[in-house]
Amino acid sequence: MIGILLLMMVGCTTQNESEKPVTKSKPDVEVVKSIEQTATLENRKVEMEGTGSITKEILLQNASEVGQLLENYYIESRVTMYAGDETDETVSREWFYWRNGEQHLRKEIEREDAPTHYIVGNDRDSIIYTEGDEMAIRSETLVQSIDLPSQADVVQQRIASYKESHNVSVVGKDEVNGRNAHHMRFTPKKEAIESGTTIDLWIDSEHWLVLKEVLNQGERSMEYEVLALVEGIEPPMDLFQMDLPEGVEVIDQ
Repeated sequence: MIGILLLMMVGCTTQNESEKPVTKSKPDVEVVKSIEQTATLENRKVEMEGTGSITKEILLQNASEVGQLLENYYIESRVTMYAGDETDETVSREWFYWRNGEQHLRKEIEREDAPTHYIVGNDRDSIIYTEGDEMAIRSETLVQSIDLPSQADVVQQRIASYKESHNVSVVGKDEVNGRNAHHMRFTPKKEAIESGTTIDLWIDSEHWLVLKEVLNQGERSMEYEVLALVEGIEPPMDLFQMDLPEGVEVIDQ
């Protein structure tokens, strides 16, 4: 069950998922690196504003390098799978909050006609619980030993894969749920034309995260979309505690 939930944590926030893994506070060298990365992205943004346009190379580079630049935020995303007349939808809600140098995370994963999955964690441990189960799992490895990729890593891997098999073009500017975005399209190269897969990405103009992703492959398609992004949240700390039903046993693993 842990393996499935971990995949959902990473996969849904490609967007999703989108997001910072629960890690210990950054050492000084990482803070400096993050500041330098932010400055680089801001410089590129100024350059683009000066020219009034953006090249696919700069857009791909910014999207690939988007790092842990958001702090204290809530993100809600939806993944919808289409196969013929069948539709499968998963909604993820995530809270990331830093207090006194410690990171706190809460994630809820809802799927139609399926139990809700809950994950809460901090720098010390995390608890995973599936609605209706008689036990929850507490694990230190989820936050300390398992190297979950950041959103930057996930986006970079996807874009690198797309660039290998697809041609890239910038469609133009667009809006996704109230946020300005750059719309990019990936169409199959000649050698990959049999796959028939086209990919559209909408990349946030401010933070360079993927706000929307649509994959089309004949009768099958997938759509990922950020429904809400709220910065500067100040949630109550009990949000990051697992409120388990009476009788549920917590198993350490």
